[in-house]
Amino acid sequence: PLCKDGVAREKRLWALLRSVKDLSEIKKKKKKQNKQIRTQFMLLLSQVSSCNSFSRELEDFPLKLFPEWRLPLSIAVGLSAFFFFYLLIRDVIYAYVEKKNDISYRIMVALANKVFPIVALVMLSLCYLPGAIAAFFQLYRGTKYRRFPNWLDRWMLCRKQMGLVALGFAVLHAIYTFIIPIRYSFRHKLISGVVDEVQQADSFISLGILGFFLFVLLGLTSLPSVGGYLSWREFNFIQSKLGHLTLFICTAHGYIYGWNKFLRPSTYKWYTPPGYMLCLIVPSVVLVLKLLLLLPCVDRALTRIRQGWERTQPKEMDEIKSTNL
Repeated sequence: PLCKDGVAREKRLWALLRSVKDLSEIKKKKKKQNKQIRTQFMLLLSQVSSCNSFSRELEDFPLKLFPEWRLPLSIAVGLSAFFFFYLLIRDVIYAYVEKKNDISYRIMVALANKVFPIVALVMLSLCYLPGAIAAFFQLYRGTKYRRFPNWLDRWMLCRKQMGLVALGFAVLHAIYTFIIPIRYSFRHKLISGVVDEVQQADSFISLGILGFFLFVLLGLTSLPSVGGYLSWREFNFIQSKLGHLTLFICTAHGYIYGWNKFLRPSTYKWYTPPGYMLCLIVPSVVLVLKLLLLLPCVDRALTRIRQGWERTQPKEMDEIKSTNL
C-alpha cells in the first residue's frame, strides 16, 4: 500500500505540473492574442484615421483654388516682377538720369515685350531642369527605387503647369511682336552695310517662329483630351525629345538676338547685364546637363538603372565577399 500511495502522489504531482504548464501556455497564448488584437486595433485605427483624413481632403478639394498651379504661378509672378523692375531701371530710369530722355511710353508695349519672352524661356527651362537633376540623383544612388527629396518631387509634379504658363507668356510675346515691327528688311534697303543685320534678323525671326510652333505643339499634347489618344512612347517622344529641341531653338533665338552685343560697353548700363543675358543662364545649364546625360557611358548606366538594375552598396559587397569566403 505504501508503494501505491507513492505512485498516486507522483501522478498527482505530474498532473499538477502539467496543469501549471498548461496555465503558463494559456497565458502565453493569451498574451500573443492580446498583442495581435492590439496590433489589429492599431491598424484599424490608422486606417480609420487615414480614411477620415482622405475624406477630409476629398471634401476640401472642391474648396481649394488651383492647388497645383500655386507654385508655377508664384514663380511666374516673381520672375515677371523681378525682370520688369530690372528692365525698368536699366532702360527707362537710366535713359532719364543719364541722357535726360523720357521714354516712359515704352513701358506698356516695348518693355512688356522684353519681359514676356524672358519669363517664357526661364519657365520652359524650369520644366526640364528637375528631370536632369532626378537623373543625376539616380546615377548617384544607383537605383530608381529610392524616393526623391520632397522639394524635387513637388517640382516634378508641377512641370505640366509650368509649361502651360510658359506657353501663355510665349503667346503674349508673339502678339506683342506683331504690334512692334522688328524686321530690319522692312526698314532698310539691301545694301552692303546692312546685309549682316538683315541676316541676323531673319534667322532670329525664323528661329522664333519655329520655337513658337513647337511650343504650341508641346502645350497641345499636354492636354488630357489630346494626350489621351497618344501612346506612352509617342507622348514621351514629344514631351522629352521635342521638348529639349524646343528649348534649344528658343535658347538659340535668344543668343542670336544678342550675339553682337556681348562685348559692347554700352550694353552694360550701370554695369548691369541686359535681361536676355540673365534669362539665358538657366536654359544653358539645362542644355549642358542634358548633353552630359547623352554621353554614351552616362546614358548606358542611366538606362540600366531605369530598367530596374541596382548598384550594390559597399556594405552589401562586404557581406557577399564574406559569404563567398
